[in-house]
Amino acid sequence: MAEVQRLALLPADVLETSGLAQIEGRLWTLNDSGDDAAIYQLSSDGRSIAKTLYLAGARNIDWESLAVDAKALYIADCGNNRGRRATLQLYRVALDVLSAPDGSRVEYDVSNFRYGHRLEVSASDSHNFDCEAITAVEGELWLFSKNRGDGQTELYRLDKQAREQALYPFRSYPVNGLITAADYDPVSRRLVLLGYSRERLFGHSFIWIIPLFNSAAGVQKLAPDWSRAQRYKLSTYAQWEAISWDGPQRLVLSAERSPLSDAQLGEIRLDVQGVPLAPVTDPDDAAFW
Repeated sequence: MAEVQRLALLPADVLETSGLAQIEGRLWTLNDSGDDAAIYQLSSDGRSIAKTLYLAGARNIDWESLAVDAKALYIADCGNNRGRRATLQLYRVALDVLSAPDGSRVEYDVSNFRYGHRLEVSASDSHNFDCEAITAVEGELWLFSKNRGDGQTELYRLDKQAREQALYPFRSYPVNGLITAADYDPVSRRLVLLGYSRERLFGHSFIWIIPLFNSAAGVQKLAPDWSRAQRYKLSTYAQWEAISWDGPQRLVLSAERSPLSDAQLGEIRLDVQGVPLAPVTDPDDAAFW
């Protein structure tokens, strides 16, 4: 069991939060389909919006995830609930652009990708071509699919420089649920996957914490070491949609508003081995950022 402690109720501007990225100690988020093409920097306590930036001319079809590396913030327009989308988008915003004043319209690059092994695009409630999770891993971008068909996840490696590309799965993993977010911690070299079970009633949310290893001798090709992956059910039910490492021993996650829960930020504390700890009982004892 992983205990989740609530940190803050999210402001009304981001009730559909679907991605988190931590940059210079501050969290950025976005909303999924239906919102403006905008990214939001949260205040230090997470209860208000400190800054909103707009991607001029972009369209939020179904923005579902954020990832960050040393140079850029990446926005994945990869949601595909009904399976109708053949082409998906990746937006790249240079980190220095994020210093623009509140309300600015900022520049970006955009590229397209598709699933190369998908032979037919048609609507379905049970398919394996949805995605809500991307993360930067040692110079690469990894995408994890949200498999509505079989409850597994595929890992796809995305070329950050390509303008057009077809993706093919590197490997499948038995996550036993629907993955909604991913993030990588370069210090501990651990990956976290966030998701929820497939049951429509009495379901639950979970995280997987997974160390990485070199998948080929003498080749720096990292891959999840599934033999050492650990799954933890989350103590607090909510529609958890995004997750971010804050150092090797803390995870911050966000939930969008749903009939059963508020839009909120939460945290999970880990020990040095990556095992969830009991929550801090007095919020004043816990630093936020």
